[in-house]
Amino acid sequence: MGYWNEAPLPRDQIVLIATTLGDRIPDDHPVRLFEEILASLDWSAWENQYCRVAGQPAIPPKIMAGAILYGLSHGIRSSRRLEWACSNAVDFMWLVEGRHIDHSTFCNFRTRFSGELKDLFGQIGRLAMAMGLIRLNQVALDGTRVRANSSRYATASAKTLHERIEALDAQIAALFAQAEQTDRQEQDLFGENVSANALPAELADLKKRQAALRKALEAAQAVDAKRQARKDAPKKAAKVPVADPESAILPNKEGGHAPNHTSVACVDGHNGFIVDCDVIAGDASEADTVIPTVDHIEAHLGAVPSQFLADTAFATGQNLADLQERNIEAIMPVDKARLDEQNPALRADPTEPVAEADWPKLPRNPQTKKLDKAAFIYDPDRNCYHCPMGRCLEPAGKTRDRKRCGDSVYQKYRCSDCSGCPLGAECLSKKARVRTVARDQHEEVRESLAVRMRSPAGRATYGLRNWMAETPNAAIKEWMGLRQFLLRGLEKVRTEWRWACTAYNLRKLVKLVATLRARFGVALA
Repeated sequence: MGYWNEAPLPRDQIVLIATTLGDRIPDDHPVRLFEEILASLDWSAWENQYCRVAGQPAIPPKIMAGAILYGLSHGIRSSRRLEWACSNAVDFMWLVEGRHIDHSTFCNFRTRFSGELKDLFGQIGRLAMAMGLIRLNQVALDGTRVRANSSRYATASAKTLHERIEALDAQIAALFAQAEQTDRQEQDLFGENVSANALPAELADLKKRQAALRKALEAAQAVDAKRQARKDAPKKAAKVPVADPESAILPNKEGGHAPNHTSVACVDGHNGFIVDCDVIAGDASEADTVIPTVDHIEAHLGAVPSQFLADTAFATGQNLADLQERNIEAIMPVDKARLDEQNPALRADPTEPVAEADWPKLPRNPQTKKLDKAAFIYDPDRNCYHCPMGRCLEPAGKTRDRKRCGDSVYQKYRCSDCSGCPLGAECLSKKARVRTVARDQHEEVRESLAVRMRSPAGRATYGLRNWMAETPNAAIKEWMGLRQFLLRGLEKVRTEWRWACTAYNLRKLVKLVATLRARFGVALA
């Protein structure tokens, strides 16, 4: 051979003692610890879903779930890629113990165990918590948009869908009439034993298309009904994605609009484990997930977080009140006017007017360009507001605003006389003679949050939110490649997102346990 290195095992050499799969996997390979963690979990709920009376023995669910999760941790999402890996990649072959698993088996398994997957997610969280890797001192919640498995161009309004369904109904009726005529001719030729149980292939396909269009029509009609209830309802009819009508057409960071699902993940601040995850419905708000997230964390981990970090979209009055009731400290930014430490309205004696030199520094509303509500200081002892000129705004009736997250009851406060006020032009709208401000039942908790967020400690704590909340979303999109869902429908998409979040936690747990074991010889709890 001369200079070149000789092959240790030529292809045609006879091997007397065959090596095992274990011999091909180093002792410190991550797949060994990955399998060790899976083996420490309870799989009885998964196993109880199988019928053991008849048929071929099933592949253990630990093997199936392990292959899917291990594949996701290496960026393999496709079922066909998983099938290939189980037959060609040594670490996958070792994990599945040499089984050849078909891609269709993986496809069916992904969506079959949605309830059991939630329990597995919780088990991994409890294991990490028992090892001190999750502490729930701080959690951060954030949402991200993931493309739906639907074309941005395949959208239609309720009117268009209704027209398509009518045309399809006529086509199906014609095919049924043709099928009946064919059945009569075949009975005349072959007798009464001709099977008519199965629809012709063409008819079966049209029936599926008809069902999909009807589902999309229901979604479009529901969106139109909600739009009509709004005061600022757009004139154009709503369009929904036909392939996945449970997704929503939303703007993308890459530009343009496309069908998307909004996925949310809540992350523990100690080591970055995801402690809860979900995908919200197309017409829902991210703010609606705050309290359910707390409930899920308590159900899975047996405790509630001490601090809850989120951005402005989550800081609704009802959420802040509910978190306060559960003794959870909210770290969320309120409007900028409340956070302005240089606001001259925050003076020692609000009954005294603000110095004329400070009038330009008073906060303005970005929409109306008039003095913002933050320029008016509430006096809890007298139950009134003081304007920048020190005048008193007394209670003047209540109004109710009905919202999906809960009704808001507003107490109005009105100045008795704004005549001659030097700030009147900057305070009053064109038609108003006196200034009015409103205060709902959650204003007190908003004011407490504003004080907290103006403090150095509050600002420093909120500064942690970016890397805490956004790191898992970025990692799942980048090294798992989950920028678009493979499945359609809200429930299936939720299951796909939970698979990804479970794989993220497992990969993180493997790395941390390997580090602890190398340093201190720590065993699994």
